[in-house]
Order: sequence, then structure tokens, then C-alpha cells
Amino acid sequence: MERIIRLLALSSFLALAALLAIEPSGAGSRRGQAPAPAAPIVKTWKIAPGLTYTKIVQRQVPRRTFVLRLDLRKAITLDTTIADAALPSRRPLSDIVRSHGALAGVNGDYGDGGPGRPVHHFAQDGELLQSTGGLSFAVTRDESAVLFGLQRLEVTLTDQTNGRVYRVDRWNNGGPVPGELAAFSPLGGTLELPPSFACSVGLLPTGDPVAADPDGVDRDFVVDAVGCSEEPMGRNGGIVVSAAPATDEATELLAIAPGTPMRLRWTLGWANVFDVVGGAPLLLLDGAPTGVCEPACGSQPRTGVGVTSSGKILLVVVDGRQPRWSLGPTSTEFAQIMADLGAVTALNLDGGGSSEMVVEGEVVNRPSDGHERSITNAILVLPGPDPDEP
Repeated sequence: MERIIRLLALSSFLALAALLAIEPSGAGSRRGQAPAPAAPIVKTWKIAPGLTYTKIVQRQVPRRTFVLRLDLRKAITLDTTIADAALPSRRPLSDIVRSHGALAGVNGDYGDGGPGRPVHHFAQDGELLQSTGGLSFAVTRDESAVLFGLQRLEVTLTDQTNGRVYRVDRWNNGGPVPGELAAFSPLGGTLELPPSFACSVGLLPTGDPVAADPDGVDRDFVVDAVGCSEEPMGRNGGIVVSAAPATDEATELLAIAPGTPMRLRWTLGWANVFDVVGGAPLLLLDGAPTGVCEPACGSQPRTGVGVTSSGKILLVVVDGRQPRWSLGPTSTEFAQIMADLGAVTALNLDGGGSSEMVVEGEVVNRPSDGHERSITNAILVLPGPDPDEP
């Protein structure tokens, strides 16, 4: 790692001093007063054009903060990925970073603690992973806009021969109940298999995902198989859309003829977005703390993502649960840390033993478990364009 240590400008130091409740250098201590806390140790390394890594050590708290600052106007690219090729998905962050040839990465959304999947909406390279809900973070494909929000997911299938639109209620998120259509894609893996005792349509892709107008992602398919069976319909590299037998939805599916061209669209209401990751809570909105602390309010190791007023992205990890090394911040303290680093909007990601940062193949923080935890998904910084994105 090329180590280019930059001295903080006085104005930056004074801002950080306010955060840490310390006196500027030279203020000294007065008789009868406690000595001023020591200044934080701040070191910054340039990793690549547009990417810097900063380590902040506050020995008296104690606290250790790790910051990746991204300028996406440069050649670097922000990417989201699940840990494995499909669900269930669990691997250490260092393995994920290495397998994607990434410059750096942090853990992403919360895992579900069991089956190995993110908790909230997630998409990678234009492919929707699952329909769940919650707050989302995304960057547009041209890297020009950073988006945060509580977005409603809509998934539809359109018959290209007659314009008939079918609403898909579930995506890799359990089997259909009467009144619903449920879809199962290759990303669902063995965790989300097409159901038995269902009426289904099999769809094979005829093109790559493309940006839809005015928002969302389109992908074209052709109907390969239609029928009801006790046995699950195979995906065969495509998707399966299923309905409960003897329902109106099943009747509608069975009326679709093999060979029919269909267009799948999924959207969160954002244009030109192929990668989405979730988290909770929103820490900052338009420069102000939200005051929301769920799901964990107390001192914890934490990971977050934020954007500055100039459009730079911050990926931040703060170690915790280690009294002699680093006390993790509360949710309120973490919001203040993000704000003092320059974020105007910020989202809390998974924390605890999952909080981790890898830079140039090295785990730079100290995960609270004492070792890397296997996580379900990650946010990566790539050295150039995403080779997996169409």
C-alpha cells in the first residue's frame, strides 16, 4: 500500500476537535483543571485516483474509525454483491473483495442470522435478488447520483404481443398464496426454489438487463414452459413465475402460450440504477440527524455509508466491544461521526461482529469477534468499470 500521509489543515483539525471535545494544540491546561485530551491521530493514504483511506485513532475514548472516501468522477466504481453466486450466501469479506478484484470493501446490509441472505431489498448488476422492503442506498450507473430512500418495489411482466401486464408480488421470497404471483430467479439458488403443487410459467432470457424508461430495469424473456404439476418447474437458467392452483392467477398463467415474448421490469422508482443495498436506520438526512436509533441504539461496532455535499461517498467502519482498543459509538454518536466526516445523508449498515473494512487485501480494522465473520453481502470499490454489469 502506497502510504501518502497528509497533514490535516487547521480548519479540518478544529472541526474534528469540536467533535472530540478537545482543545486545539497550544491551549494547555490551567491549574485545577484536568489536562486537555490528546489530539486524535489521523493518517490518510491514497489507494487509487479517487479513493483514499483514512484511519483515526482517539486513544482516550478509546475509538478507532476507518474511512474510505470515494470520488466517482474518477475511474473507480462502486459495486454491490452477495457473497456467493446465489442464495444462501455467506463468505468472509476478504474473500469477497479478492474474488472481485476490488480495491477495497465494507460489509453491507444486515444478514438474516440463519439462511444467509440480506434483510432488505438488494440488486446487483441489474438482477433483483429479493423483494423484502426497507431503506435502500444506490448509485446510478453513470455514477452521477447517489440515492437514499424508503422505496416501494414494483415487479411486472408484460406480454409483448398484447400488452397484458401481470404484477409479480414476490421475488425469491417464498411461494405464492391465493391472489399472488411469485417469481424465482437463479440468484435464489437452493434457498428459493420454485414451489411444488403449483401452476407455473418458465421464462428464458433473450437479452441482458437494460435501463427502463422512465425508471427501473427491463429484461426480455420468452415463455419456455407452461403447466401445473406436483413437481417444481425447473428454472433452466431463467425464471419461474408461479401461482397457487385453482386460482385466478393460475388461470391467467395457463393462458400464456409457449414462445410468447415477455418483458420483465423491476423498479424502486429510481432511474438508471442496477445496484441496490439496504440498511437501517437512516442516520442523517439533508445534513440533520434523524434521531432514529433502531435496531440497535447502544454502543456497538458500526458500518455506514454516506454522501457529502460535493457528491463524494463515505464508507465508514468504527470498531467496538473492545474496551482497550475501541468503544463502539451509539447510533446518535455514529450520526455525528458521519456528519463531522462531511456526510449530509447517511445510512447505517450491518454492525457488531460483521463490521469490517478491507483495503488492498488487508483487513484494516479489528472485528469484534476476533476474526472475520462470514457475511451475506458487501459494498465494493472496483479499480475501473464493473466487468459484470451489462
